[in-house]
Amino acid sequence: MAKKDKSKSKDNKNKEKDATTLSLEKYTAYFEKLENGKKVNLKDLKSDQNAFMPIEVCDEKVYMTEPDGKLIQNIDNQQKCDFMIYCQNLPQTCFIELKGANISNKKDYNPYDQIIDTIKFIRQQEELKELVSANTERHAFIVSNGRQKIPKGIETKERALWQMLFQNGKNRRILELVHYVKVTPADRYSNKERIVCSPKSPVKIPFSK
Repeated sequence: MAKKDKSKSKDNKNKEKDATTLSLEKYTAYFEKLENGKKVNLKDLKSDQNAFMPIEVCDEKVYMTEPDGKLIQNIDNQQKCDFMIYCQNLPQTCFIELKGANISNKKDYNPYDQIIDTIKFIRQQEELKELVSANTERHAFIVSNGRQKIPKGIETKERALWQMLFQNGKNRRILELVHYVKVTPADRYSNKERIVCSPKSPVKIPFSK
């Protein structure tokens, strides 16, 4: 009779244990665990703008979901962002909305309200509240390829989003929590007033300003 490989058995048990660290009851199945060190291009396959955000996972226990179409069902007047990433070890939650070259300020189609509505929905779900709790750091990423135009008069919506992300006791400016991301084909990364990144130099998650 062949002997069992105890090391492999132990590894499998560890993997199984690690895979179940996220416990959000009925919502757990909507989250995908991202492998530490993996680079991923987050794409909205329903968009004709071909917008995407390149990320690099830099921690264990990083989970991703798509509020639009998966986590949040279609409900009248319920807006949703494209992606949400939860970094359990920090904890930190990142909300990501992909746009084209221009950022809309239309009432029913702007990234600020889409992310705000997503946060409001999560706060109302007992199983998900920990993702936006008082001790969870929160960031919003508004992404476009190439030149990014931010509409005039958007300050009110931008501030409203910032207030949803702000943690009491942590004095952070708007641009430390609301991030405008420009994706370029060049191999470069910078993070000044806005983030400039590329598939070869992605945004690192968990995010650090």
